[in-house]
Amino acid sequence: MRRNLLLDALKVLLAIMVVGMHAGFLKEFPLGNFLTSQGAFRIAVPIFFVINGYYFGVVKDIKSLIIWVKRVVSLYVFWMLFYAYFWFRPDSFDVIEIVKVIKTIVVGHHHLWYLPGMIGAGVLTYFFREHLKLGVVVALTCFVGGVGIQYLGSYHFFESNVLDKLFNLTFIHRNFLFLGFPFFLVGFLIKLEKLSFLSDKVNFIFVLGVLLLSVESYFNFVNSYKDGGFDNYFSLIFICPAIFILVLNSDRKTDNKNIALLSTGIYFIHPFCMSVLGKLGFDTGTIFAFMVLALSVFASVVLIKIKDRFKVTFIL
Repeated sequence: MRRNLLLDALKVLLAIMVVGMHAGFLKEFPLGNFLTSQGAFRIAVPIFFVINGYYFGVVKDIKSLIIWVKRVVSLYVFWMLFYAYFWFRPDSFDVIEIVKVIKTIVVGHHHLWYLPGMIGAGVLTYFFREHLKLGVVVALTCFVGGVGIQYLGSYHFFESNVLDKLFNLTFIHRNFLFLGFPFFLVGFLIKLEKLSFLSDKVNFIFVLGVLLLSVESYFNFVNSYKDGGFDNYFSLIFICPAIFILVLNSDRKTDNKNIALLSTGIYFIHPFCMSVLGKLGFDTGTIFAFMVLALSVFASVVLIKIKDRFKVTFIL
């Protein structure tokens, strides 16, 4: 099957953005760092969800859903085991440590939260496939709720210390319900051609999304009340679907799947590469980000060759 070359290239670019977020790109320049790592680069994960939702359109019945879930679970199990050294190191097996381990297994270690997020989003989308109007209402409600939780927490709206801490737990708003499902469903609707009316307006929506994201991220940078990073931006609901639709309309094709595999490899392996370079004494920053990217690309190429040689599935 011929692939959309521009879409595969976009996946690589999105993976590079994730590396930049985690590795401290432009750390030496606070404004540049915030407008990229806490601004422009935040389109990466939602667009990945849109892409996955689009290709979820092939899931037609409960049997194909189970097959899909098993594939993602197997991927999740592999990478959770690969990173076990980083999360399964309890000093003692007391109740607190056991709860932490269980939480990590359910939510996912670091960047691996995306896989449980994708499973939850996929199951919800399957549930609403016969009730799309209701699904859209639920998805929009969840999206707005996620943005609200993010801002209420980051701006410490609550006087209650318990509520403030709760709303500042990243997994409370960055999860399958508040971030994954809304964008996953958008991709699914695009596949079903339910959003075709946006095609004539996609350029305007893209420009609007860019402006809104720029203003929103800059507002958060200059506002002294804010604290922490941002995953859930209101502007993402405009810019992310628009970018996907623009790329989807490209007629440039390729038979090479390795470009897409490279993006997956970079996404999954880059925290390990960061750890290796960190152990060698390198600190986060722009140069560090480029070093992590180079090492991640090399490691991904190795993973692709291993996958082809032994027919194992640890990147899709």
